[in-house]
Amino acid sequence: MQKIYTILILSLCYCTTWAQYSLQGTIIHQNDSTAVVGATIYIPQLQIGATTDANGKYRINRLPKGYYTIQISSVSYKTILAKADIQSDQNINFVIESTSQTLEEVIVTGSSTKTIIKESPIPIVAIGQAKLLQQSSTNLVDAVAKLPGMSQVSTGIGLSKPIIRGLGFNRVITMHDGVRQEDNQWGEEHSIQIDEYSIDRYEIIRGAGSLMYGSDGLGGVVSMLSPRPVEEGKITGRLLTNYQTNHRLIGTSVQISGNKNGVTWHLHTSTKSSQNYRNRYDGIVYASNFAEPFNINGSIGLNKKWGYSRIYFLRSFQKFNIINGTRDSNGHFTTATILPDDSTGTRAVTQEELKSRRFIPYNSQQLINSKLAWSSLFNLNDKSSLSATISYAQNRRNEYGDVTRPWQSQLSLYLHTYYYDIRYNLAPTTLWEVNVGSNGMYQQLDNHGFQVLYPNYNLFDNGLFVFGKRNFEKLKISGGIRYDSRTLTIGKLYIDSTGNFQVTPQGVNSERFSGLEKRYQNISASLGGVYTINDQLLIRTNISRGFRAPTVPELSSNGVHAGTFRYEIGNLKAIPEVAYQGDIGFTYENKNLYVDVNLFQNSIRNYTFSERVQTQNGTDSLVQGSIPVFRYTQGNARLRGIEATATFNPQSARWFSITQNFSSVFGENLSASNEDGRNLPFMPAPRWITQLKVSKDRWHSYFQNLYATIDFELYQAQNNYLKAYNTETRTPGYQIVNIGIGGDLTTKRRQTLCSIYLSVNNVFDIAYQSHQSRLKYLDTNMATGRTGVYNMGRNISFKVVIPFTSN
Repeated sequence: MQKIYTILILSLCYCTTWAQYSLQGTIIHQNDSTAVVGATIYIPQLQIGATTDANGKYRINRLPKGYYTIQISSVSYKTILAKADIQSDQNINFVIESTSQTLEEVIVTGSSTKTIIKESPIPIVAIGQAKLLQQSSTNLVDAVAKLPGMSQVSTGIGLSKPIIRGLGFNRVITMHDGVRQEDNQWGEEHSIQIDEYSIDRYEIIRGAGSLMYGSDGLGGVVSMLSPRPVEEGKITGRLLTNYQTNHRLIGTSVQISGNKNGVTWHLHTSTKSSQNYRNRYDGIVYASNFAEPFNINGSIGLNKKWGYSRIYFLRSFQKFNIINGTRDSNGHFTTATILPDDSTGTRAVTQEELKSRRFIPYNSQQLINSKLAWSSLFNLNDKSSLSATISYAQNRRNEYGDVTRPWQSQLSLYLHTYYYDIRYNLAPTTLWEVNVGSNGMYQQLDNHGFQVLYPNYNLFDNGLFVFGKRNFEKLKISGGIRYDSRTLTIGKLYIDSTGNFQVTPQGVNSERFSGLEKRYQNISASLGGVYTINDQLLIRTNISRGFRAPTVPELSSNGVHAGTFRYEIGNLKAIPEVAYQGDIGFTYENKNLYVDVNLFQNSIRNYTFSERVQTQNGTDSLVQGSIPVFRYTQGNARLRGIEATATFNPQSARWFSITQNFSSVFGENLSASNEDGRNLPFMPAPRWITQLKVSKDRWHSYFQNLYATIDFELYQAQNNYLKAYNTETRTPGYQIVNIGIGGDLTTKRRQTLCSIYLSVNNVFDIAYQSHQSRLKYLDTNMATGRTGVYNMGRNISFKVVIPFTSN
């Protein structure tokens, strides 16, 4: 630990004698040449930028020599890119035009080097803060679940898991500020433990071609990024408040950032609390409330001519009740209780409990996530660079599931993760960009609960990669190769006198699992290209090979998982999944129309999934009378799909746009012995989203960035479901309408006083069940005959953001 502290201190004190220059200029409106206030100028290679003042002027200091890509963006304006060769002080002016719709964040900076979305053969989508504020979401994953190719497996409104192209859990890598986010993502009811309000930007890489992030990302990568450092000499911040009507959610967030002489700092804190949500069929859904009592995160670092160095810290605290869906003959939700004779039973939930924000001591989860990370980029004298990231995270998960032992952890998992990422970025030329590096992690899991679902384990993961880009006149080729090695040591399991598994000896002949050690190694690769046919049309294609080793739950689960209400059995014979994916697509863009289409096929050998276990007479196998048994199994799978986006934004009426998105994926189990087992579970239904949007960048002297939207969401029926063993059932189609309106209130000098966002989701209060909702398979309501619990009804969200700036 002392060595780590020494490295952190030396990195913050590192200095050299490089020359440094400035970039300044003015940004004006195309229509009337007036100044654009609050526009952002950003250089991703250096992670520094500036915003324009009341006169539209900007200035960035401390720039080393180099050839940089610059991104200029502002709400209600079209984002543009420019090149700047900094060999001396530069003065560059920009002209930007209004638009109702634009590509969010056209530069991807989730890796140490920049990638322009249109130049990537691997499909990428990004969404920034402006768009996030304009929509309503109940959790971090819900905020991005409607992007093309994205969906979510949900357990109510607070617990969601990202799904990319039909793949999720350990097949999707989650990154937070360049560090892998590990929080037992194998679990269906395990959410990502990051504060939603703290995220400034999401970047979604779709497919298995994301070599630089790790071997497990067969579905893709979700990268979450905190706000960028503010410009030199400023202190900025904001107060955000959010109220949502359906479940009475109250959320508050405060953040403040500064930059003085290259010393940057950022601090963010938030809290969030909800009651139970409601819908037309179920009324108030008991145990659907959640809270984040206190979250805090931030960073401190240096931006200098030699690069940057930062220390990040985070602590999040989340609490969730778990919906079990049990009801009495009158349709009232019930909860477990201890009867007068000391036996256990159920009782109807009171109205006070339905409207409460309290948490159930025998049916809830408490999650604490802590992280400390150091990340730096050093620009070397030959224009190459070296980046390094190291981090330590502790993830604590406590699940309470026994009415006779309130607030005693049935499952208590302490996950320790040490992560590293080191990359050498060769000096770029007009033709080549090359990166070589290594990343991996050491992980240790300890059980502290009175029951054990799977054993303690130690995992060491290490990967080496090389990735390059080659530019021809009209063709850009990207590709790389990666070697991964994973060593997994799983501890022993013992059985106690009550029949529960434990990780410590329980007496003579108590051992039930002798433990094991596994080593997995494999090669991943990716190769693709983007060909520019003309100024308006480009085509792209990519082929990739991915690899994912089995997880500990897939190998060794053997017990009741309290959060999922099922008994899980692992498969000790499981072998690594190997995926072969092909992508082909095109982008067409002129002054009025933008069209982007992607087709893909992902063939996976040894695909791991869980299916119900049945008895010899064909009925569901149950333990403890009502808990179904699921077993992990493997087979060959194939996923095929399409993602398409079209936006019409006429040049003669930039205030208006219409956007149509379509996403569809079909998953097949090629090893199925009969037609009922042919489809893969948890496949999202085909989805159409149409948005009409009108906007106005300025109105009178006191309003700017005004907008109004109406969204039409159409989800087709999911007829391709896993029928075998009654694992899934058909899900009918449904339609939802959402509306939104908002804008900025400003001073006469167009400085923002506050921003107001109003949105209404599910305007007509439609009762529906998403095919990927786990609540769909809860008990039948005997009073109505409907199975499971339905999704949230109409929800009105009201946000107010108050910014502040000080020099």
